[in-house]
Amino acid sequence: MSQAISNFVLTEQMIEEFYREGYFYAPGLITPETVQKINLEQADFVSKSESGEWKSNGFIHFDKSAAQFPETASMLSSAALIDIYEKILGDEVRLWMGMYAVVHPHGEGLAWHQDNMYTHILGHMLNGFIALDTITQENAGLWLAPRSHRLGRQANMNEAGAKHRRAADPENGMPCKPMAPGDAVIFHRETLHHSKTNHTDKPRRAYAFQVASSACRYAETGKLLTDRELLSALKR
Repeated sequence: MSQAISNFVLTEQMIEEFYREGYFYAPGLITPETVQKINLEQADFVSKSESGEWKSNGFIHFDKSAAQFPETASMLSSAALIDIYEKILGDEVRLWMGMYAVVHPHGEGLAWHQDNMYTHILGHMLNGFIALDTITQENAGLWLAPRSHRLGRQANMNEAGAKHRRAADPENGMPCKPMAPGDAVIFHRETLHHSKTNHTDKPRRAYAFQVASSACRYAETGKLLTDRELLSALKR
């Protein structure tokens, strides 16, 4: 497998921005070759999933998913990327999940939400959103609310049993910069984010992942996330 990242260099200023603002941009995080390979191994998922909706294809456990998605597994276990996660979180890290995310032509993205609204986890976690196409606000580009992670876990405004979560709309929500394939935004798990409509005739493809400090614990039980794999043991 080839190296997943190219010339991206994490700086202390980026780490400070992550904790202060709740996000930072990571241009050229993964290589064009990696983008192409991940899109190719998800081609059937894109063609067979229903149009007009946001859809995702999940990756949680390497022993179950790596054989089906070898290029994705290679990226998620890249030593260079894991080193970046560990420097940001200051600890060894566990993969919470990854997902290939598609907004179909003229389909809708997700409402404002935090991922910590789904499973309540205590401790620092980061999210990555990697563009696998050129992504702008014409094709459901990502929006973020700076500093919203400082507010802690937000209430779910959707009715109980709804598939997705929805937070109250923030006053300072802003669109992300246009992203080229391979560019990424790294943001805190409690940073509010959403995407709007894909106004184009092509699917918008992205890869999202969530990584937890090994010190994180489930709020309900107080237990460590030992059901998630320690990425330091999988470095390639």
